[in-house]
Amino acid sequence: MAQIYRHESRDVDDQAQALNDWEQAYEQLGCGRFRGSCWQMVMDQGVLLRESTNRPLAEHIVPPKDHLVIAVPLAVAPGSVFAGRPLERESLLVLSDREQYDLVSAGELDIVGLSVHRDTLAGTLAPSKIEWLEQAGRERNLELTPEVAAAIRHMLLAVCDGAEREIDSLAQDANESTLLSATLTQAVVLAMRGDRSDMASSIPRRADTRLRVVKRAVEFMRANLANDIGVPDICNAACASRRTLQYCFEEFMHTTPQAYLRALRLNEARRALKLRAGQPITEVATLLGFSSASHFTRHYKLMFDELPSETLRVNAGAPFSL
Repeated sequence: MAQIYRHESRDVDDQAQALNDWEQAYEQLGCGRFRGSCWQMVMDQGVLLRESTNRPLAEHIVPPKDHLVIAVPLAVAPGSVFAGRPLERESLLVLSDREQYDLVSAGELDIVGLSVHRDTLAGTLAPSKIEWLEQAGRERNLELTPEVAAAIRHMLLAVCDGAEREIDSLAQDANESTLLSATLTQAVVLAMRGDRSDMASSIPRRADTRLRVVKRAVEFMRANLANDIGVPDICNAACASRRTLQYCFEEFMHTTPQAYLRALRLNEARRALKLRAGQPITEVATLLGFSSASHFTRHYKLMFDELPSETLRVNAGAPFSL
């Protein structure tokens, strides 16, 4: 039986857990209070979903097991990136459970999509459409014509709105299956018609190399949040010169390596404070590489628009560890 879930959030970690059965981790990169929302209609073989966020984020995403996802932005801030390519209103995102995807939003992001179990794919689509979808999955981020992107957005929103009004009729398995199959088929037919990508190519080789530099750097940063590391250490881990590292971060993350490392540490500090460590704020700041409590507090307030002490007051706790 189809069920509708709604979620409102003021915290990126809470938002990352909002989608059923997804493995996600979000880091807030831009300053200001975070707001997010999620709407899902969960069916036996698939999910209609919509998610919106208001701040620059780094998102690390793995869809539900045995599912394939297609999605389009309703609103997206210029400069956003998905899978190493610009994320725009004309983008079609195709994700599978077989890999992790990285998305960097430059600000507001509102996405609508459809997650479908592979058994339904096989039982619904013709072989030619399945072949196209598999190729699109390897491409990850396709460019559609503006007209087709708008048609897919309109269709998915109309299905979501209709499901809200007729949720009782979806209690019957046959109606639920018909809705899911029809939505999937229409989305794929439209996408095939409007695909402007060259399926023979993926991310250009040089761009892919630059993206790997960023991934190596971020992995090193995450593993060393509590250690005293600097740009030379990050360069060594990323196998890149300082200039190359700077260029790659500006291209894919729209920030500097130093600012990204500070954002990671601030997000980790917020998680620690939400757990109500019992340790002084000064100790949390020191453990995460900040030179002083005042330095930490200033950057924390700029990022989250609240003081560390405010975060402590509104959250219950448990021991903190790195």
